Amino acid sequence: MRKVILFATMILSLGIPISAMAQVTITVPPPPPPPPPGVRVTVPLPPPIVFPAPPEVVVLPETEVYVVPSVPQEIFFYNGYWWRPWNGRWYRSLYYDRGWGVYGGVPFWYSRIPRDWRENYRNHLWGGHPWNYHYIHHSDLQRNWRTWHDTHHWDRPEHREFTHHHDGRVYTGHLDKGRGEGHVSKGTAGTGQGQVTKGGTTTGQGTPGTGGHGATGTGVHSSGQTTKGQHTRETEGKKK
Repeated sequence: MRKVILFATMILSLGIPISAMAQVTITVPPPPPPPPPGVRVTVPLPPPIVFPAPPEVVVLPETEVYVVPSVPQEIFFYNGYWWRPWNGRWYRSLYYDRGWGVYGGVPFWYSRIPRDWRENYRNHLWGGHPWNYHYIHHSDLQRNWRTWHDTHHWDRPEHREFTHHHDGRVYTGHLDKGRGEGHVSKGTAGTGQGQVTKGGTTTGQGTPGTGGHGATGTGVHSSGQTTKGQHTRETEGKKK
């Protein structure tokens, strides 16, 4: 208060009218200009995970997501990329040990990964029932993951390593979706090529099938026509 009185006294002593003081404007310096376009914010990259050798993976049931259980860090393989969460962000790379880049958001497939998958892995259980997984070498994964995806490899009975969903329901998988075909559980029926012998009868000999579900041959349609990879059954020979 004392300073205000002294300032007013100085103004009056100098003879500056109060009305002139009201017309004084204060100039505020402008804010600094925004950064030029193209400048990117640097995001720290996750520390490397040291692997003594290319990692072996295990495919998680009911998914096509592969995990690396040999390291404490979360690292996954899905759809050709390696994925890992770190420091609140997700990163992905074409390589398991380098080349990480920031991925915006959370990958959609992660919502299907049970948070207790490591416990299930240690106990060889899935949905409270046996989970007889096997390890997949890095080179086999890189060479075959796309084919496995296209052929529903992990849904085939001969490759299915579990019997129940994670919530305990019985798992029937790809064969239970129903497409009007009589799929077989393993292998196929014979080709059914009856060879005609002299006298008009058939030998009834056929060549055994070789494929499982999703391979070259499948089962027989309800209409009696064989699926891809099989010939039409010849049931009668003609006498000459």
